[in-house]
This record gives sequence, C-alpha cells and structure tokens, in this order.
Amino acid sequence: MRKETGLRPHLSIDAVGWPRWFVLGLLLVVAAFAVGASHMSAASAHPFKARAGGGALRIAITGAPDPFDPALLGDNRSIELAQNVYEGVLGVNNAARIVPALASTWTRSANGLVYTFNLRHGLHFGNGDPITAEDLVYTYNRSLNPKTASGTSFFLEDIKGADAVLSGKAKAASGIKAAGKYTLKVTLAHKAGYFAAEISRWPAWVVDSKVIARYGKGWITPPHNIGSGAYELTGQVGDQQYTFTANPSYYLGKPKIARVSVSAVPDSTAAVARYQAGEFDAVVGLSAAAILQAKANSTLRSQFHTTPIERTVWLEMNNSKPPFNKLAVRQAFNHAIDKNAIIKIALAGVGTPANAWLPPGIAGNVNAQHSGSTYNVGLARQLLAKAGYPDGKGFPSVELDYGINYGEYAQVYELIQGQLEKNLGIKIGLKELPINAFNNELTSAKTRPLLWGYTFGFDYPDAQELDQYLGIRGAPYNYDGYSNKTYDRLVAQANAESNQATRAKLYARAENVRLADAPTVPLYFVNQNWLVKPNVKGFGYSPLYMHPWRQVSIQP
Repeated sequence: MRKETGLRPHLSIDAVGWPRWFVLGLLLVVAAFAVGASHMSAASAHPFKARAGGGALRIAITGAPDPFDPALLGDNRSIELAQNVYEGVLGVNNAARIVPALASTWTRSANGLVYTFNLRHGLHFGNGDPITAEDLVYTYNRSLNPKTASGTSFFLEDIKGADAVLSGKAKAASGIKAAGKYTLKVTLAHKAGYFAAEISRWPAWVVDSKVIARYGKGWITPPHNIGSGAYELTGQVGDQQYTFTANPSYYLGKPKIARVSVSAVPDSTAAVARYQAGEFDAVVGLSAAAILQAKANSTLRSQFHTTPIERTVWLEMNNSKPPFNKLAVRQAFNHAIDKNAIIKIALAGVGTPANAWLPPGIAGNVNAQHSGSTYNVGLARQLLAKAGYPDGKGFPSVELDYGINYGEYAQVYELIQGQLEKNLGIKIGLKELPINAFNNELTSAKTRPLLWGYTFGFDYPDAQELDQYLGIRGAPYNYDGYSNKTYDRLVAQANAESNQATRAKLYARAENVRLADAPTVPLYFVNQNWLVKPNVKGFGYSPLYMHPWRQVSIQP
C-alpha cells in the first residue's frame, strides 16, 4: 500500500499527501484486467549505443522520495519516480489494466496455480548487463528475504515456498524457477485471482544482482542505481533534487525526453509561484490552497488538471469499544456528515462524495448503488437517541486523531467536528500527529483511539488489496476491529476465483454486507491535481500513478 495519512499497508498510503503502502492517491476509468492468458508482441531490440531523445522535463513534487530500491519503496512519490527506472514482467497501463512489460507473453495454467512468463529477447539493464529469467528469480527471493526488510514482500507471499523465505527458513522459494534463459515459471501455494496484478508491482521489478553484489547498500545511489526502465537515476542532491537520464537502449524505443529533473518542494503554493516564474514544467500534488491559487488565475486555470484516482478517505471508528460498538452510533455518524460540504469547502471543490468503501474504478465497487446522499440530520438524531444518547447527552468524550499532511485534512476534520456538534450535539476533540506517530498509535491496540481519519490508495487495480489487508477479521491493517463472517467468506471466495466477472460480483456482495454494518464513514474519493505547461504533451495521471515519462514529449 502506499503511505499517507494512514496507511497503506503496503499498500501505499498517502493521506493526501502520500504512502500507494503504507501507506496506504488522490477515475472513471474501469480497472478491468485479464488475469487469463495475455499476449503482446515483443518490441524489437534497440542498439545499446542508440541516442536518446532531446529536451528536459522539470517537475516539482511535494516531498522527498524513498531510496530507489524497488523492494523498499513505500510512498506514491517514490513509486511514481521509480517506475521509470525499473520494470517487472507485467505492468499497469494508463487505464489501470494489467499488460505485459518485460514479458512479451504470459499464460496461466488451467488450475490457476502456475504462471509462465516469456521474456522479451535482447533485454538489458541500463549498464548493458543482459536480463534473464535468473535475474527475476533473484529479485523475487531478494524481496522475500527478511534481511532485505521489504515492507511489501507480502505482494509475493502467495508464491509456493515464499513463507519459508519470509520466515528465514529458506533462501529461495520453491515456486520460483527459471525454465530456460527467457522463461520464468511461478507456482502459487493456492489460487489467487489477483496475482497478475500483484506481480506487476515494485517488489517484483527486476534488479541487477551483479551491481548489488559489487556496491552493497551503495547500489541505490547514482551512478550505481541500475535498472531496466526508460530512465536512469544519474544525479541526486540531498533529498531535494533528482536527475534522471534517458536509457537509449530501452526496449520500447528511445524516450523522447533526454533528461528529467525532479525537485522536492513541500509547499505547493511556493512550487506554483516558481512554476509561474518558469522554473518548472509541471507541479503535482496541489494542496487546496494551491488549487484555489490556480483557479483564480486565468493562465493557471487553463493549465490546471484534475482526475479521480483509486483512493478513498474515511472516518474509522473503533468497533470494539463504546460508543462505537453500537451499530446505531456508527449509523448516526454516517448520516450526520455532509460530504458535499467537505468537498466544496475543504477540498476546493475537487473530489467525489464516497458512499462506499471501494472507489468507482475498482471492479466490485457499489458506489453507484448508493449514489443518493447519506446526509440526513433527522435520521442521524433518531439513531443516536436509539443508541441511548438523545441530543448527544451522555455521549463519552471522543477525540478524532489524524496524521499531518498538507493541510486539507485539518480542514476536513475541523469541518466534521463542527457538523457533529451542530447535528448531533456531540463535542469532538481533534488531535493532529506527525505521520509516523499517528501510524504507531494505530498499530497498538493499547494506544489506538476511538475515532480517526484514514485513507487508502490502491497499488494495483484489484479489490483484494483493500478487502484482504484492511477489511477481513484479523487483517494486518484492520484497525477498526470490524468482523463479519459473511463478509470474510465472500472476500475469500473472490480472492480464489479466476473468472474476473464472478470475482467482481463477490466483492460487490461483500461490500454491501460491510456497508450495512457501518464500521466506517466513507467521506470522499480523492482526485490527483497538477499543473503542466501547454507545450508538454502526454503528462498526466492514471487511476493509480503518474504516466511514465517515456510517454511524455515537449514541443518547441
């Protein structure tokens, strides 16, 4: 998950800043992908000494990325940059569909357990080392090795023998084999209809064992940071400036832009000012203040872009403790909050009200079935009275905790604080914490609050990620303590099913079971927002991440 305000378990989170883990982004594109046999013709190999394209792209991001080790990536910023340096056998395209990458074709056995990936011939790392199936075997086992300390190794835990490597009992998983120089066979321990999506992610992005053996931990710093992608990390100044240079032998053809410069500018309003001064070609991750700044200027307004992404923000309630162990209380909170007001006032009008947990672009979402506003003050008061707290009388002291981000969260939760007091007669305290402190607080049942703000952004386009890691009983990030055997059964059935249409129906049924139990208050689905100069073509965001730079060009 991606990191953020809450989590992403590995997942990537961002709380509107950003962990695609822990973190646990900000679509109307359907994330329908085929997990069955998929085919794509391999691009012809390019001479290793070919010239790269021309021009330079200058991007401002909101903060420093993680070190560029695929096994250790955790936040959106890092993943969006590193996807240009590394690739795996499969990838995710701009429509959030799973497609071949280093593999030209791939198949799945009839029993759903064996995946065979046929690598393109003539692949090379950025330094010229050839890429073979053995490199992928090394990569997967390295990510699983506990000494690597990957926060997302569980992306690979469905592989047969992965548990033995994760526990330190084996150095290699029995289910990962090179069946020839250009054939990789992966055998699963059990059926997992989402596996193709998982293996497209960063723990499975191939790395060069020779470079790692030679430079040790120093391999992630330029110029030793060698990958297989369209760009190489060739320069770095502290954690503020990063330079990427085009890989002229990239298998899909030389990139159109020779160099990409990325600057970390925490204050996006300051980044916008520098953009206006001509220092940047694009600014991503705009805060609400920066959005208003852009909308107020006719030139910036024409260069402002926004798109829904696969990320949900919600209020999480501790279902195991009073007062939120009462269904009527949880339902009352769901009906007392005006989500349209949150978007209009706190988010500068950018976002979509959420009446479900899964965002619209994920197969199995039911938001359209619940499109009517849940805001009903009269019903909320009736439910609270039913729970034993008429007009809020006797309601225990409750504090709403949240992680520090760009400021939108503070505005969102201050607005919710006022709505709950006005509509239910409940006074809620607010507690803002540094993101690490906030995550540590949630991790322990002893320190976990009664009420907190949370967010999750998808790393791969499959409902399994949210339901499996945050939803079912005992899930590693099921901090709210939600438990329903029917929900768990439906999720398990969907996870094991190979037919994607059937999987979507099962996830939808599970989602409706969960919504009836009201363990959380879905608030809104996030948009990603950016500014880009009109002469920069192809720059933008998919439902999951920034478009790869190889798709971008700069006109004179």
